[in-house]
Amino acid sequence: MVKLIPLADVAAKTVLRHLFKSFEMKDLEALYTDDHPTYNILRSLSRHDTVNHSLHEYARGKVHTNTVEAEFSIFRPWTATFRGISKEHTHLYTAHYSLLRNTRHLDRVQRTLAILNPTAYSQAPCP
Repeated sequence: MVKLIPLADVAAKTVLRHLFKSFEMKDLEALYTDDHPTYNILRSLSRHDTVNHSLHEYARGKVHTNTVEAEFSIFRPWTATFRGISKEHTHLYTAHYSLLRNTRHLDRVQRTLAILNPTAYSQAPCP
């Protein structure tokens, strides 16, 4: 599932607040990040692991950040079609993008139904 959340800053407190607000920690199987200092506060989570890009480590077994990096490689060109995004409306663009990515396996009718009744389609199975 894709969930992009624009943050005002990348302070550890802000990141942690949005992480706990967005996900049920008991349901979180694993959390993989790079070694950015912001994520140091997450070390207390037993399911958190990192890769060290500064040491040219990009993957270690199942631990990698390729999924999020690949998602941003799709998101950035998608935003370019709008010829700029204001900071004031960034949350709307990211929500729209997340909806499109999470319902990409649905046809237009199913996607419309998902928008009108999000609880029925919140866990729509991928083919």
